[in-house]
Amino acid sequence: MRRDAVSNAAGNIIQILANLPDFLRKPMLQSRLKEFYMMSDDDKRETIALALSAAPTIDPSKLSVLFRTWLEILSELDAEKRATMFQTYCLQILSSPLSIEKLDFKSLTATFMTLDQKQRERIADSLHEVLFSLPNRNEILEMVPEDSLKAVGLK
Repeated sequence: MRRDAVSNAAGNIIQILANLPDFLRKPMLQSRLKEFYMMSDDDKRETIALALSAAPTIDPSKLSVLFRTWLEILSELDAEKRATMFQTYCLQILSSPLSIEKLDFKSLTATFMTLDQKQRERIADSLHEVLFSLPNRNEILEMVPEDSLKAVGLK
């Protein structure tokens, strides 16, 4: 299957998840995350690459709903699982910096800020832990707008 066809399929899956009512979306995402953690590292990176390529094609309001649910679920997981997720994202972004070029950071940051304080702290703490463990963290930090860095306590 061609990469753009796979990306379109990932976009369709994300769109479907985003359109589900919360009571269905959350358990579906929880199930997808359980599957994610059982994947090989290569499959995890490929999944993240597909999600990053599909995200800008999703209606921003729908993406915001899905992103919030994903963050809520992540905040409920143990720190090790959150770290695995963020490390996989960071490594994918470092290997393909253009993958986040089209992301609407303003909308994603606003969505992050709608979480309750405990959820934001858990997410930010895990993100900090992962970033500080990366020798090339500044490469990622330079790609992210200042307002987004401030929101997670990195500026």
